[in-house]
Amino acid sequence: MSYLTTLTVSAAAIGALALTGCSAAGLSAGDAYKVGCPALDSVAASGSAVGKVALTGLEKLRDSGQLSSETKEWVDGAIQFLQDPDKVDPAQKQKIKDGCAANGYPLKNLG
Repeated sequence: MSYLTTLTVSAAAIGALALTGCSAAGLSAGDAYKVGCPALDSVAASGSAVGKVALTGLEKLRDSGQLSSETKEWVDGAIQFLQDPDKVDPAQKQKIKDGCAANGYPLKNLG
């Protein structure tokens, strides 16, 4: 699957999450990585508008009560990165990268 296709699919999934809420959309805690990691990579590469949609979706998922404490911590870091990448310290960036890699979504653009 090409990067653009992955990005488009991720944007669609994030949009569904943002518009319908995670419970109604049938999304799980694992979807935080599935939709968050490609969006993070896209934002790191270009500051894409996908990040704004992902931010809304991840905030809804964070507030859903469906996340483990570890996943919630990752989502909080991802949200912070999407809000302002320059304010995320290197240790938090590493946690974001590790979380994505551990869930099958290695990041290519997050320095």
